[in-house]
Amino acid sequence: MFTLLRQENRKLMHYRVIQLFIPFIMIFQFIIAIYAAHYPQLLTPYDAFVNNDYGFIPILFLTITIGSTYLTNERQNGTLRALLYRSYSRTQVLVSKWLTILGLMIGLSGFSTLMSLGLKLSFFRRLPNYGTIWHTWGLNMLSTGLTLLFLMSVVLLLGTLFTSSTPAILTGIIGYFIVTIFNQLCFYLYAKVSWLKWNPLNMINLGEQIQTPQLQQLTRLNLSTLTIGYIAYLLLFLTLANYSFQTRNV
Repeated sequence: MFTLLRQENRKLMHYRVIQLFIPFIMIFQFIIAIYAAHYPQLLTPYDAFVNNDYGFIPILFLTITIGSTYLTNERQNGTLRALLYRSYSRTQVLVSKWLTILGLMIGLSGFSTLMSLGLKLSFFRRLPNYGTIWHTWGLNMLSTGLTLLFLMSVVLLLGTLFTSSTPAILTGIIGYFIVTIFNQLCFYLYAKVSWLKWNPLNMINLGEQIQTPQLQQLTRLNLSTLTIGYIAYLLLFLTLANYSFQTRNV
């Protein structure tokens, strides 16, 4: 298993898109910080910092792209079949890829966080302490991370269902926008039809509800129940992905 993880990490680090992404996210967050410094009436330095200079946006789209196409690209290139011919089970191969993508997500998020801290020290040393800025910043990071993790479980399932990378990417990205839009609309439905609150779309609000406990009035679930539902759906999507991978030809 450790050999598989080393191979997957080495393979992923040779992706051209990932090599270009590091300087890209540095430039992206730098531009956001400069914009906030020069146009605080449109984007305050406080909002820019507590949202990590919006570094989660490019990270989100990169991880959706990688998660959607990681298996399909290898299936098309024939390298996936070569792995399965060796002494590894399908589950071992799949889990090694999942852990590699998770490590990529954590690594990029950590890099983005360090970049944001560096920009704060460079441009926003005297930010007003609105209700403990560090507390707000930390909760934002937790909320974003939980949302991204849940979305990735869905994207990884999609990656096992498609044989071509293009529809996998499009489905992942379009699905994200659909989730974002309909999540707000669903709050109204939860008040009218109680059982709808158990749908997976509601569980994605866990991070937001940790940050804003008053959101319980909209999700109709307390924090403990929402956490259990979040974990249950996360495991369900990963289990379905594993089942799909086990039953499909490669």
